[in-house]
Amino acid sequence: MIKRGGVVQQKQLRQQRTDVARWVRLAISASTLSLLCSATARAEFNMSFVHGSENIDAAQAVAEGNALPPGKYPFAIYLNKQQVDNKDVRFVAKAGGASQPCLTVEDLLNYGVKLPDSLKPGSCVDVSATLPGASVSFDPAIQQIDLSIPQVLLAEQARGAISHTLYDQGINAAFSNYNLNYNRNANHNPGGENSEYTFLALNNGLNLWNWRLRNNMTMNKVSGQSTQWDNIATWAETDIPAWRSRLELGQASTNNTVFNSIQFRGAQLSSVDDMLPESLRGYAPVVRGVAATNARVEIRQNGYVIYSTNVAPGPFEIRDIYPHSNNGDLQVTVNEADGTRKHFTVSYSSVANMLREGIWNYQVTAGRYQNGSTTYTPSFLQGTVARGMAYGLTPYGGVLVGQNYRSAALGIAKNMGEWGAISFDAAYSDTALANGDRARGQSYRFLYSKSLNQLGTNVQLAGYRYATSGYYDFSDAVEERSRWRQGIYENSYYDPSKPQTGIADLDSRNQHRVYTTRYANKRERLDVSINQQLWQGAMLYANISSQTYWGGGGRDRTIQLGYNDAFRSISYGLYLQDTRSQYGYADRSINLSVSIPLSWGRDNRSVSLNFSGAHSRQGGDSYNAGVSGTLLDDQRMSYSVTTGHSESGGQSSALNLNYHGAYGNLDGSYSYSNSYNQVGLGASGGVLLHAGGVTLSQPLQNTIILVEAKHAHGVRVDNQSGVSIDPFGYAVVPSATPYRFNAVSLHTQDFQPGLDVPVASKQVVPTEKAIVRVRFDTFYGVSLLIHSRLAQGGYPAVGASVFNQQGRNSGTVGMNGDLYVSGVQPGEKLTLRWGNQPDQQCVLPLPHDLPPQGKTAGYQELTLSCQTQ
Repeated sequence: MIKRGGVVQQKQLRQQRTDVARWVRLAISASTLSLLCSATARAEFNMSFVHGSENIDAAQAVAEGNALPPGKYPFAIYLNKQQVDNKDVRFVAKAGGASQPCLTVEDLLNYGVKLPDSLKPGSCVDVSATLPGASVSFDPAIQQIDLSIPQVLLAEQARGAISHTLYDQGINAAFSNYNLNYNRNANHNPGGENSEYTFLALNNGLNLWNWRLRNNMTMNKVSGQSTQWDNIATWAETDIPAWRSRLELGQASTNNTVFNSIQFRGAQLSSVDDMLPESLRGYAPVVRGVAATNARVEIRQNGYVIYSTNVAPGPFEIRDIYPHSNNGDLQVTVNEADGTRKHFTVSYSSVANMLREGIWNYQVTAGRYQNGSTTYTPSFLQGTVARGMAYGLTPYGGVLVGQNYRSAALGIAKNMGEWGAISFDAAYSDTALANGDRARGQSYRFLYSKSLNQLGTNVQLAGYRYATSGYYDFSDAVEERSRWRQGIYENSYYDPSKPQTGIADLDSRNQHRVYTTRYANKRERLDVSINQQLWQGAMLYANISSQTYWGGGGRDRTIQLGYNDAFRSISYGLYLQDTRSQYGYADRSINLSVSIPLSWGRDNRSVSLNFSGAHSRQGGDSYNAGVSGTLLDDQRMSYSVTTGHSESGGQSSALNLNYHGAYGNLDGSYSYSNSYNQVGLGASGGVLLHAGGVTLSQPLQNTIILVEAKHAHGVRVDNQSGVSIDPFGYAVVPSATPYRFNAVSLHTQDFQPGLDVPVASKQVVPTEKAIVRVRFDTFYGVSLLIHSRLAQGGYPAVGASVFNQQGRNSGTVGMNGDLYVSGVQPGEKLTLRWGNQPDQQCVLPLPHDLPPQGKTAGYQELTLSCQTQ
């Protein structure tokens, strides 16, 4: 070994140690690439290709001009600049020595390419020779294959569509999601009782291949009472992508597009909108027009360009628009090749039941009614269907047949252009009542939605729903039989002035019973929602809800008025509410809130002063003042300190702390007044059991990503607050979006010296409720910058591949024999290869006495002689 200056120089990098190592690697790679691929200018070289290749002569092949030796290589495949696949691609030799990727007939058909029927299944397709105007290219430096196919040779596909071949069903794994809360209340009033309350909610799951088994249960313990366990729901489900459907077995609920939602135990098959591309979800009109030349069509909504595409001369149709809101006319501009422009407007408003032209939605359910509060659980069968049609029409309907009950509904939704969007449906029911009578009736529902862009107004009106005295929806029919008590009906309700806990033992104290001779089925419901944008940052809104009942059942009514605005960085809001219950309860309240940031910097508003005041008929006057904010580098901890006064409770103060950690969330609270003090503790998170062990996480959502990165303890996952790799090499991203690309990246600034991660960012498309594993290859050892020379003089060839003792490609030789490697071990022998001949390779023996890689050390710099074999 030749020591530079007589010693091994070890660079101690502190503030920017990983940046220096990265720039060293980049500089060597850039110099290599500039020589090997001078025809293509690039800012950086993706080392992941070299690390992932098992072919020792890849460098020589690349040097010969964007070619690879035969073999399999990991590549991302793009069709017209949109990713359609990610797989190991076989490269086969072609005439002249160059090799090309083998894309089979099945591959191209899956990507939506139209092929001649004469092609043999399973064969490699010569894209440029078979498809006129098509081409295929690949870049080994970034592991990417680019297919360019004329639009005429592609099956019609919606914008943003993702191939089913990219769906990841995930791994076999089990998990438990927990939410634990404990409260201790000390009552200072004479004769007052102290109390303790513990609540635990568990959401458990087991994933086996394409099936997901789920269970929800709760435990609650009130001081002086026995522990109560409740099994809330258990079900299994699997997605069927080929049908855009989901099959559920067990306890679930129906949707509410035609009938009111029903909780049941049984089986359900339904279409899944999440599997549709964003451009086909919900409703948007088909934009039709005529272009005189090769034109560019732009579509704007609310002043923003939401769609742009090129069209050929003649009539055109655009079906895959993705509006930014459910209301707002579409302004269409046709930019002709000769510079002329044509403008027209397509009116657009939408209501919930509307679908795009050609889209079907359906649901078929069979089971027994079950809501947890009634002992009467009749069996039933329900089916609903909706179809998007031309001219903005969406007809829909359904049938429900159950024990002692039958119902049918039929409706239609329509885009009315500048008048907004409406839907109307009618339902009929036939109910066998508990006293032996039969009740028959009709119900009518009307929905309306309209946005007045020039005024910033959004209006939604629902006459939902008017029903004759003989109409019962299925839930009412079940309740009517459940409440029958030999000639009278027992009706129970909770006092609205007292909060509900969801715990039967506690809430029963606030429960009241009323007995009537007639069941009060629903008569008429009216909902109105108006939102008015006044100016930038200012919003005025109003919500009105009213429900009346047959049989003198009274009226439920809620009126809400609100105003939110901001003056510079100070935000404030005014809120009014008027509430009346069918059982006589009434309240009227007004609330004013103000929030003032204590730091005026754009990126530093982590502390704010908060003030609020309220008045209500039931509770009197109250006010609060406090400070809230966040702590730690990524704002994982939040806090609030408040003090206030109320007529009912007097003076009080409270402290709250919340911490979001990699292994779960913790929260604590303490409140004090003259009449009580209360301590609250909470913990929530997830426990994931998988083939690699047990991993703790933050609270888990429906779809989960398990990140595996050995030797990367402490490295954070980008864009995931508090999520980092644990000592066992795992981390859990608690929430992912199903049927969409999800990017998972390691935070490279956290890489310790000696940690080599060839690919630090990946994309995955999980299915609903999947537990997807994203594995990063990691190597830990010593980081070295080596100045290499051949024993007989000169330098190894630029672009030579560097292999460690286990055959892993660890780098590339740059100018003047310089190379950078990470994750290698003292005494290891590195092999440099730039061909298959004996004189096209040499060995670099690393010294055995290399100092161990420290946490603060960047890299060691050596000069070594490379021995030819």
